[in-house]
Amino acid sequence: MRRGRVLGVVVQAGVCAALLAAAWPSVSCGTNALVVASWNVENLFDTEDDPTHDGDDGYTPRGWSRWTEARYALKLEHLSQVIAAMRPDILCLIEVENRRVLEDLTRVLRERQGLDYPVILHRDGGDHRGIDVAMIARYPACGTNWFCAVEGQRDVLACDFEVGGRRLAVLVNHWKSQLGKKEESDAIRTREAEAVRAYVDRLLKADPGAAVVVTGDFNDALDSPVLVGAAGFVPDEAAARARAGERVLYNLAGGLPEGERGTYYYSPAKQWNALDSMSVSPGMLAGAGVAAPWRVRAGTYRVFKFPAHVSEQSGVPQPFRRVRSKEVGDVYLTGYSDHFPIRVELEAPPQATAAP
Repeated sequence: MRRGRVLGVVVQAGVCAALLAAAWPSVSCGTNALVVASWNVENLFDTEDDPTHDGDDGYTPRGWSRWTEARYALKLEHLSQVIAAMRPDILCLIEVENRRVLEDLTRVLRERQGLDYPVILHRDGGDHRGIDVAMIARYPACGTNWFCAVEGQRDVLACDFEVGGRRLAVLVNHWKSQLGKKEESDAIRTREAEAVRAYVDRLLKADPGAAVVVTGDFNDALDSPVLVGAAGFVPDEAAARARAGERVLYNLAGGLPEGERGTYYYSPAKQWNALDSMSVSPGMLAGAGVAAPWRVRAGTYRVFKFPAHVSEQSGVPQPFRRVRSKEVGDVYLTGYSDHFPIRVELEAPPQATAAP
């Protein structure tokens, strides 16, 4: 067997931050603007073995991934660089093991990047791999709900925030992957979609002008029957506006050119996928008949590409994992994540702006 090699991504953090500062200026001034982001951070495990759960066995020093404290620390450092460049006020996280990794990540953000996220929202779910969804935020949640549509799958975390007297509901998701038989995985994602649709429907029935953001890794195409039909995430803005009375959401990814939507590259098929996306209630769109307390700032929804996260050769996300194959042998890729994050800027409509 070939000896293992470690491939590192050389990061000039100061240079990257300067490049991103021009392209992504911070809008978090006062309480009249918010940045919401979502990121599948690819198996963020600590190095300790959880004796009550075998899903983390590969992420220990003796496990398949050879997950050492040094690699864990480097992963946290790399994640913090991207988060610091995005500067989110509310960050939805996917594929985190437990509260400890969130505490470690927020510590690194504070100590290395000068960013403080005092709010951690997480609970241990029932996923068989031991990965959860979570949020870290600059503002406290005034309401938190957890629900799971299918036993053994990931929870949905739904949080209400109130910033400057304006309410915002944010839901983070990680739906069933497409591994296994298609009809079975489709059925599970459909049930997950229906559960989210029912939750959002109750919010909008109670308040048609509610500001609602539903984001995460949905493991399906933007135009799939699961997302468009069962969940009601419509990728066409005109259609979403026309169907506002049906309480559907507008999938912001549909407003990007097709070549700019991809967040994940599936190497075996050589195919980009927009697995991660963000949908908003119709009232959050400019010119909506019913104005929500938060509005999407036009042109700010993007797939966020931190320069060092992007492979110079292929343009795909630089992952952080051990890889064994005939082509490359046994190597360790010390990148960031196999998903690009997504980011949007929200603003208070002029009539809703609080007095100084």
